[in-house]
Amino acid sequence: MERSKIKGMIFAALFAALTGAVAWFKIPLPFTPVPITLQTLMVLLSGAALGAYYGALSMIVYLILGVIGLPVFAGGSSGIPALLGPTGGYLLSYPVAAFVVGKMIEKKNLSAFLKYFSFAAVLVFVMFVFVDSALKIGIMKLGKDAMVNVLSQQQRVILIAVSAAVLLGLLFLVYYSKKSKSFSLDTILAMFAGTLIIYLMGSIQGKFVTGLPWSAVFVGWVLPFIIGDTLKLLLAAWISKNIDVGRYMQ
Repeated sequence: MERSKIKGMIFAALFAALTGAVAWFKIPLPFTPVPITLQTLMVLLSGAALGAYYGALSMIVYLILGVIGLPVFAGGSSGIPALLGPTGGYLLSYPVAAFVVGKMIEKKNLSAFLKYFSFAAVLVFVMFVFVDSALKIGIMKLGKDAMVNVLSQQQRVILIAVSAAVLLGLLFLVYYSKKSKSFSLDTILAMFAGTLIIYLMGSIQGKFVTGLPWSAVFVGWVLPFIIGDTLKLLLAAWISKNIDVGRYMQ
């Protein structure tokens, strides 16, 4: 048992280090302070591969490393200000998301309802804010600095249409996963729940810090990342299905 715990802590430290390594990959977007990164890939994978407790521990270690000054946050940033800024909600969500993903995969029967509820909540939330954003987006400013620049009507339509197509593709993949051995339906739905937590916590802090309306927060904190996060989710689900880290922790 003690040996298993030691291995769990070693893997937690390893996943924390890997999360810091992939965080150097950063693509800034001109209309939002939130960049494209690879951190969420490791968040989902840590919960699925290490389980609820060690997955959450790995993300807590990751946050501690960043707070004490190591350049492990997006683009090599660090420090407490990163946690308190407009994008800090994403960082704070990582231990919670990893724990939920791991727990839902571990407790398949108990969490079946939560998995489908979370998946439905994602769809309802996205479709509701799609409509809200399309109707209410205007020039959003915080003081003198534009926090979320305006997208053109054509750009919004294209982004919404592509994101909706990706969601429809996900529905097909969820159905396909029932017959395929490449993906686990339980893992995919658990990762949906984890992704929803990341979006919600990131958006809530973004709104609290900036004071922007929800439609602008959705455009800057959620909408541009649906496609990329979908691909990262599927990659994490495939890796966790085909690479059994748990056997090395025993």
